[in-house]
Amino acid sequence: MAIELTLEDFLQGSLAFIFILISFIVAIKLLLKYFTHKQSTLLFAGLTWIFMVSPWFNTGFNFLYVFIAGVSMSDQLYFLIGYFWIPFPLVAWLALYTEFKYQKYHNKIIIITIIQGIIYEIIFFYYLFTDISVIATKKGIFNDELTTPFLIYILVILVIAIITGFSFGFESFKSTNPEIKLKGKFILAAWLSFFIGALLDAGLFAFTTFLLILARLILMSSAIEFYFGFFLPRWVKKLLIKEENV
Repeated sequence: MAIELTLEDFLQGSLAFIFILISFIVAIKLLLKYFTHKQSTLLFAGLTWIFMVSPWFNTGFNFLYVFIAGVSMSDQLYFLIGYFWIPFPLVAWLALYTEFKYQKYHNKIIIITIIQGIIYEIIFFYYLFTDISVIATKKGIFNDELTTPFLIYILVILVIAIITGFSFGFESFKSTNPEIKLKGKFILAAWLSFFIGALLDAGLFAFTTFLLILARLILMSSAIEFYFGFFLPRWVKKLLIKEENV
């Protein structure tokens, strides 16, 4: 029997899918810019963003699965799609960040980050196939509740990304180039928007339809801001840099 979605279910799934779609477009555009300009920052930026939004993969892709097949994907597949990628954005982002700051410790930081990621994956796969409740519990078609250890791990990664993201953005303010300064502001806006949107979406507050829509719109804006932080379209430069120089 095909699943009948409530309005809240539809909004939960469809908005997550739209957020993923926008993020994929942003990541692909950054990766294509990398192949054109051969700048490693664009490569790492593209990889960072697509992996940063991976916790929404299960919701968004399950929505598509339900829409096509009429049934929900299995819990194992649901958790695999959403939480397998968790260590990846930290590796990609710190690879980018340490190219600009702490170059002396670049290799050490990346090696340590990769090692902790491997440890996470071993633990994750062990419980995925032995006792999935240690990872999370499914709450409805498009919701789940992570256990405390896995939630803390994700929050630690988010906090590290936010702190280094802000540091990266503020670093651009030292430049006399107005375009670089503007990119820095977009980086700051992207990480701030992502942080606020993720917190609102995490169910830390009384969840309402309005809050769901607001959280997802903020998350969508963070993807666009992140792209502008690394590659400013000409129309954005004309619009904002002129205003700043007035």
